[in-house]
Amino acid sequence: MYNVFKALQHNANTRPEAIAFQDDKTTITWAKLAARVADLTDRLSDAPKTIGIALAGGVDYVVADLAITLSGRRQVPLPFFFSKEQNAHILFDAGIGAVIAYDAAMFAALPHLGVIDPALSDAHTVPLQKYQGGAERVIYTSGSSGKPKGVIIGDRQLEASLNALKDVVAATPSDCHLSILPLPQLLEQICGIFLPILAGAKTVFRFEATKALFGAPLEPFVKAFETVKPTTSLLAPALLGRWITHLKSNGKMPPDTLRFVAVGGASSAPALIHAAQALGIPVCEGYGLSECCAVVAMNRPNDVVAGTVGQVLDGVNVTIEDGEITVSGPTVMVGYLNGQAAPARWHTGDLGHFDGDRLVVEGRKDALLVTGAGRNISPEWVEQRVNADPRIVSSALCIRGNDGALVLIVATTTALSCDDLAPQLADLPEYAYPHAVIFVSPTEPDFLFPVGTPNRKTAQKLADNRPAKPLPPTGLSKS
Repeated sequence: MYNVFKALQHNANTRPEAIAFQDDKTTITWAKLAARVADLTDRLSDAPKTIGIALAGGVDYVVADLAITLSGRRQVPLPFFFSKEQNAHILFDAGIGAVIAYDAAMFAALPHLGVIDPALSDAHTVPLQKYQGGAERVIYTSGSSGKPKGVIIGDRQLEASLNALKDVVAATPSDCHLSILPLPQLLEQICGIFLPILAGAKTVFRFEATKALFGAPLEPFVKAFETVKPTTSLLAPALLGRWITHLKSNGKMPPDTLRFVAVGGASSAPALIHAAQALGIPVCEGYGLSECCAVVAMNRPNDVVAGTVGQVLDGVNVTIEDGEITVSGPTVMVGYLNGQAAPARWHTGDLGHFDGDRLVVEGRKDALLVTGAGRNISPEWVEQRVNADPRIVSSALCIRGNDGALVLIVATTTALSCDDLAPQLADLPEYAYPHAVIFVSPTEPDFLFPVGTPNRKTAQKLADNRPAKPLPPTGLSKS
């Protein structure tokens, strides 16, 4: 993070009136950003060691993130998309002593907890101090239970990730990044805050567009791209699919300003990548996880191979051990909060292989299904086929408990029939072909994580307890 603060000071000195960040209410220049970060850092001088960020996003979130980091403290985002129970767990698990928030009444039940306003104080102007190092951030994974784990990321991990990604994204001062993913997610912190600061580029936040990730109407998302005309952005596959559907059905094209749109967090079917490319969306699929500082591999602009997540980032070492993707190098986390330090080589729990120098991700090791006939099925192998349909937000394949039947849970924005799905699944061998389907709304409680991946515990409950519609037989007998 040393270089991030060096760049922030440089931008404030050389381009003081240029826009740095913009949200729905606030536009902040580089000079104003440096002043606000310096002010809040000064006000944190007597604050506890661990500080939570209870802000949904936008300019104030950027100021809070940078100030906590500059002060050398540990920051812990309290994601707006987590449940109250999950955020309560984070408050106590992380030992948070103060939070940066607008409304102190939110934390009235915790009188010991200090609440810090992110707004600029009336104090005298203070200079932006030099970063001394030692700051950490704890990113809680959106686990399937009410007790997610905290991943500790420090200077070593962030510096290595930034050094690798800045050459992939190749941002310049003329770039404009449209931030769609929530800022409590590590990948958006890297690509929506730190990389733009390093490049002197502008970032624009549109919170109504972010809500589309959670099943809200797509119109604000579409409008954001049309009006902001960004050059870069990050998307989840399900949201990319919805955007493609909208563009096709309305005879529109994406902004011709786009040069790099990263997609990740869940696997993308090759058909989705091809559909995006056909419309002129410069999609680059990547792969990563918080435990390895967000990104492990990424397709490069103008060098995309659908069905792969691209080449491994510089400085990162990936090997396949018994079919599992393992990672070593400086981006591997410090460890889990209140747990042991991370081993030198991190076993990701993801299955994969190399196609030449490109990594292919096959699915989660712990999601592997074993049928009554003893056949192993990676659910992602089946799910990718239906997920390529832009009308489908996500899906999850399960084995029904009472009879061992394969049941596909499908979250869709449009009314679909079983006959609509059958052609997409027709090339599957008989042992992997689902017997039945359950259609749900994208807003089905606890079914989807923010990046669009299914909560498999919730999916299993649906498969076991909700009536399913039979899929027509395949007519295939492949084994």
